[in-house]
Amino acid sequence: MLKKIACAVLALSLVFTGCSGTSSSEGGLTDGTYTGTGRGRNGDITVEVVVAKGAVSEITVTDHTETAGIADPALEKIPAEIIEAQSLAVDNVSGATLTSNGIIEAVKACLVDAGADIDAWTKSDDTQVEKTAKSADADLVVVGAGLSGMSTALSAKENGVDNIVIIEKQAAAGGTTALAGGIFIYVDDDTYDEFYDYWQERMSVSGVENKYFNKDRFAYIAPKTAETVEWLKGKNVAFNDETTYGSFGNYIMAWATNGGRGLVQDLVKACEDAGITIITDCKGTELVTTEGKVTGVVAETADEIITYTSKAVVLASGGSGANEEMTAEKSPKVAAAGTINTGCAGNTGDGVVMAEAVGGVAYDEFFTSIAAQTIDPKVENGDKLDFASALIVNGKGERFVKEDASDITKEYDALGSAMIQNGNAPYYVVFDSSNKDRVAILEAGLESGAVVKADTIEELRNSVGIDAATLQATYDAYEEAVAAGEDKEFGKAADKLVALETAPYYAVQIFPTTFGSQGGVKTDFDGRVLDKDGNAIAGLYAVGEMSNREYYNENYVLAASLGLYSTAGRLCGVALAQDIAE
Repeated sequence: MLKKIACAVLALSLVFTGCSGTSSSEGGLTDGTYTGTGRGRNGDITVEVVVAKGAVSEITVTDHTETAGIADPALEKIPAEIIEAQSLAVDNVSGATLTSNGIIEAVKACLVDAGADIDAWTKSDDTQVEKTAKSADADLVVVGAGLSGMSTALSAKENGVDNIVIIEKQAAAGGTTALAGGIFIYVDDDTYDEFYDYWQERMSVSGVENKYFNKDRFAYIAPKTAETVEWLKGKNVAFNDETTYGSFGNYIMAWATNGGRGLVQDLVKACEDAGITIITDCKGTELVTTEGKVTGVVAETADEIITYTSKAVVLASGGSGANEEMTAEKSPKVAAAGTINTGCAGNTGDGVVMAEAVGGVAYDEFFTSIAAQTIDPKVENGDKLDFASALIVNGKGERFVKEDASDITKEYDALGSAMIQNGNAPYYVVFDSSNKDRVAILEAGLESGAVVKADTIEELRNSVGIDAATLQATYDAYEEAVAAGEDKEFGKAADKLVALETAPYYAVQIFPTTFGSQGGVKTDFDGRVLDKDGNAIAGLYAVGEMSNREYYNENYVLAASLGLYSTAGRLCGVALAQDIAE
């Protein structure tokens, strides 16, 4: 069953702006109802705080755009803990740090209005809580409650492994899958050749030598993805009745009915029904070995250190996209491009570190899945800026890509990929003043410093540090292409070739965004982790982003990961069950 933290249900019956009510000011707070706003992961979070008898008695999150499932534990837990502690110095919820911070910021704004001593409210208690040590037994421990981890556990269970525990360091199961669209490649033996050809075409787009792709591994996994979808349906995971072809590329896709979050909920229910235990807020920290065999894992909760003894351990703890240091080491091009991680906050490479400590071998180079690109997040409503019709330049003032690449679904990662491969960050979008709605967003962004403004293109470079002559020449060449109605250099669609001739001009930085990583540790095709000599480390397995480098080059294909990783998990479950039985 899923271990949950009980949270108070906090409700308000009246809505006010600012303070309403009264004279009591016990504890330094003036009684009343207050409204405050803080910045979360996806936007503003608004809260209402009730102060009664000088203490915070109720907190309600009244408005937010945070991601369902991922943010829910923070939305429930942070208000309850602030009330209990009568303090803002509460711990963030793992995996929802930005949401946690946004709630705390919003409550803080309310407390300022209520006359609080903010220094006192934000002072932390540095008392170290001694954690209780305990031991537990399991046949299998899976580290990570995402798609690949739960698929492995379900497969192992049906193949005879009895006592299975999944530990998840975040407050909710799901990992990156909870943020996904819930779309699976649906490939079988009959459709594999066409899919393989398309895959190779997409993997060549970056122009980088494909050093890691393993044709035999791909041929072992990909044609079984349709079978995996049908297997998941048998676990009561809901999919649409019809598959589709060609929406994103030359392949068939199956759609989880309720998207990524619904997929996770269905998988959790399937695990519960199968008698698999999922423990959240429980982080795997190190592997236990006995005479060269992995025989368990050490895990930590808020108040316990648990040493599990098990017959096998599966590392399904996700990738390293949220670990800046590991990204800089393993994916220097990605780091140099100033990418913004939009993936799971828990993907910090924990499993890689754990595996290496017992002889596992990480790939020399990782890459990071390009989600797309984004205007500087400091620009409010920046997502409403259409840069497909604008001019994009690199740090040298050069144009390097067709700006409408992101408008083409099958090439959705092309712009972000081009930014990483170009290697001349920072990157800027140049707009003119021909659209009043766009100008309103840009003008509002000037105060944040994320947007710069000038009367001429030449003056614009002074604020962004681009060579004036190069930027002017780039602009002139672009305007010539607009006049001719043809972009001979990069192939931008004619209807997106729009003249930029209305002063003043604006420039705002644009960043590639990432959501996962392609790397991990070396395994055989069934997920057994290999040592430096290519031998399996007994008792240790890795699936999902923990071992996915040999599928990819430096590109991504939409809908690919869910199908590949769930299939890898399903096959790993079969293999480890056989290994345990031997």
